[in-house]
Amino acid sequence: MMAPVAAAGARKPAAAYRFDMPAQPLSQALNKLAVRSDREILFSPVLTRARLSPPLIGVFTPEEALRRLLAGSGLTVRTDGRSFLIVPAPRPAPTVEASAPAPPSLVAAPLDAVLVTALRRASLAQQTPISMVVVSGEDLSRMGMLDLEKAAPLLPGLKLVSTAFGRRLVLRGVYGAGEATTGLYYDETSMTGPVGTTADPGVMIPELALVDVDRIELLRGPQGTLYGSGAMGGALRILFKRPDLNANGGAVSASVVAAAHGGQAGGVTGTLNTVVIPDVLAVRLTAYDQRQPGVIDNVRLGLSDVDASRIQGARALVLWSPNERFSALLSATHQKNHRDDIPAWNDIAGPWRTVHAGRAPFDGEIDLASSTLRWRGDGAEVTAAASWYRWRLTRRSDYSGVLLGERESATGCMRYFSIASACDVAQVQGYGAYVDSVYPAILNQPATLTARIQEVRAASTGEGAFSWTVGVYNEVRLDHIDSQVRHVDPATGALVEPAVMIGRRSIDNRLRQSAVFGEASYAVGSATRLTFGGRRFDYDKRDSGQVQVPNVVSGTWAGYAIDQRTEERGWSLKALVSHELSTDLFAYAQVSQGFRPGGVNVVPGLPDALAAYRSDRLTNYELGLKTQAASQRLTANIALYQIDWRDMQYAAQTQNRAFSYLTNIGASRIRGLEAEVAARRLAGWDLAANLTLTDARLTADQVTNAAIGLGRAGDRLPTVPRLAASGSVERRWAVGTLEASLRLDASYAGIARAAFNPDNPDYLKMGGYAVFGANAGLRASAWSVDLSIDNILDRAGRASAARNTSGPIEYFGVAPRTLRLQVERRF
Repeated sequence: MMAPVAAAGARKPAAAYRFDMPAQPLSQALNKLAVRSDREILFSPVLTRARLSPPLIGVFTPEEALRRLLAGSGLTVRTDGRSFLIVPAPRPAPTVEASAPAPPSLVAAPLDAVLVTALRRASLAQQTPISMVVVSGEDLSRMGMLDLEKAAPLLPGLKLVSTAFGRRLVLRGVYGAGEATTGLYYDETSMTGPVGTTADPGVMIPELALVDVDRIELLRGPQGTLYGSGAMGGALRILFKRPDLNANGGAVSASVVAAAHGGQAGGVTGTLNTVVIPDVLAVRLTAYDQRQPGVIDNVRLGLSDVDASRIQGARALVLWSPNERFSALLSATHQKNHRDDIPAWNDIAGPWRTVHAGRAPFDGEIDLASSTLRWRGDGAEVTAAASWYRWRLTRRSDYSGVLLGERESATGCMRYFSIASACDVAQVQGYGAYVDSVYPAILNQPATLTARIQEVRAASTGEGAFSWTVGVYNEVRLDHIDSQVRHVDPATGALVEPAVMIGRRSIDNRLRQSAVFGEASYAVGSATRLTFGGRRFDYDKRDSGQVQVPNVVSGTWAGYAIDQRTEERGWSLKALVSHELSTDLFAYAQVSQGFRPGGVNVVPGLPDALAAYRSDRLTNYELGLKTQAASQRLTANIALYQIDWRDMQYAAQTQNRAFSYLTNIGASRIRGLEAEVAARRLAGWDLAANLTLTDARLTADQVTNAAIGLGRAGDRLPTVPRLAASGSVERRWAVGTLEASLRLDASYAGIARAAFNPDNPDYLKMGGYAVFGANAGLRASAWSVDLSIDNILDRAGRASAARNTSGPIEYFGVAPRTLRLQVERRF
């Protein structure tokens, strides 16, 4: 199937560029033209095999440059929307059979390269010195992958750790609480979750629906130089489709979903691209309303399918490009999320069944606005991006286990009666009666997060020996959380009104970060390139909190207040050497760093020695190899790395499990391997497989009397599996004028544990399961129908596990067998 060599920026026929290209293999010349001109060029390597291009010297438009490169080759160029399509030139007298070619996607092998922007400038994926994965929006759409949980099998190395509040992103075993360890970007905007009561914004990410996506780029390994502190393990970039300046169009799709052990639901999505002024101004509108059926039954409350969810949203983009050098992209997104309850099941009830005493729905609204201005000169491109987003949410979890665990607490009784000595029998009974009167309960936390981000960067263009990227970054993030412990109705699990407050406290956080960054690369000879980069960062963090309603069960008290400020500044550095061993063999070696700021725990009663936590940082040593063979129909990539992580920020719990907080637990070492192989058009099939091996261990004892959950030297890091793998086979063929497709997927999640060692009662097993899926599709010029089956064997995989304080164990797993039918109409 054909795929773009390059796609970036405004694409206009009037632009002219200077070229100085010697005669070379035609495929290489076309790749260089794509990068130099920021145009999208599609071709099959079969067509260019054994063909040489003539020299190209002078100033030409992309169209003229293409004509000169193809002169005498027997090939010609056809415009397809914004793309150039390289096809055989017409034959003088074709036979009937020869004049009826199959659809291009059926006769053409895939391209030997795809253009990405992982380095903040255009580069070809197979010549980008990063261990990375690129997934097209087309694949996401036809397989019904509307969120990251469903898309994860296509993103090898990315682990999603689910909690009662949301999902945490983990790459390369860099798993820890605190600021995110994997950066999440929607186009130019870096987004994260609220600090909350546990100083842990990385525990939940703001997830926008994967609708009208151009591609996803998963960058594995520290990206601290170009992407900042949130990218210690790597970065996940979700890039939405831009308005098309040349063609009106759109699509409407509808889907129906049915889940085993659950219900049915459906959704609709619509996209409209309107050209207001040809080649100058266009608008792209997207709207969606997607429902997912519930699959969890609450056997305690007698409720079925309690975790049903709904996502509604709209996005508008405006692209204005008055000339060949300047463009402005404005975008605005609004999305509402609702989920009826936590999507977890309990060990004592069995798969897809829970015994929660309280209902814990989730509600959230995300507003995102951004502007991206680009100006392209003769040797450099300048990008200025500004973003604002606000996330208003109410997150909830069952608090009943804390009440059960503290019902007979001697210190709880003393707090309840405000006495300094042990309670007598009558007082113990009175305290127990109080806990019973407020049981069950949930943690109810309305929160608001607002961020303003600005970045200006400049990057070189062209194919010269010296290339560079420099920029400045500024972000101010404010968030507030109102943490309430509220009594719920034992019969329904719903909040009691008027509110019965068991405890209440609020926390405010302000984070300001600024940075200057840059990378410079120089070609030593024709095949070797040296790259050095650095980021100078400056953080100012302020944490404050107070108690409004004391909670005698957990130990908060009236009058508690804290207001502290911490500062961090320093460098993240990178050094890299890459070498083109041959046309189809590319290698690199690098040393790169990552960093996260420290802060203050707003936890009543925490010892002074644990109130503050320090910054943590890591150093990554990496070797990578990227190769292609058989006319680029076979691709294989491998990366080996070692990460040394010091002063790790990690989540610990107080002895009564009522509070979680951050602490520095010392050091760890992570060693791993990432490998992917793809074979295209092998007996008519496309095959792909990947493997990740991770050995993440502590290198020093982590022992304290003030917390539970820490470990000793040699312990494996929790939640990080040693092995993960996935693979797929796919075939497309012509059925008359239609195109049919069949795809089979398999993924395996290796075994991991929820704690450091067997001495810990939370040493729970997770992983150790395989999931299989299938997709069949039928496409015409304007219609497509796709049928997907996920989790064919209906496995109740335990993706992550956690003990609900003194309550049952919670397992977050894969969804049961799910059937999805989608019909799309394009116009």
